[in-house]
Amino acid sequence: EPRQLLKPLPNFDGDSELRSLALSIRRDIVQECPRVVWSDIVGLNDAKRLLKEAIILPRKYPQLFTGLRSPWKSALLYGMPGTGKTLLAKAVATESNTTFFNIS
Repeated sequence: EPRQLLKPLPNFDGDSELRSLALSIRRDIVQECPRVVWSDIVGLNDAKRLLKEAIILPRKYPQLFTGLRSPWKSALLYGMPGTGKTLLAKAVATESNTTFFNIS
């Protein structure tokens, strides 16, 4: 059962352009867990390992990632279409139980 992550949209004081923008942004948010696990992704072992080390492990064990070992601030996935970037991002969202934003 999907959990409700987003609040209802406000009226925006009748500003239809602002409301339209808010609706557009809201459509890009996956409101439930993408349910993509690492084993769903064939290959890309180096990318999977890096994402686990950079994002998953610091979230699970924050006490180990302090000082000089502080976690990365962000990760940029880039490449040709169809190379697995979205699947990797969905696996990260699933593993860390976070909201997935699909921005293209």
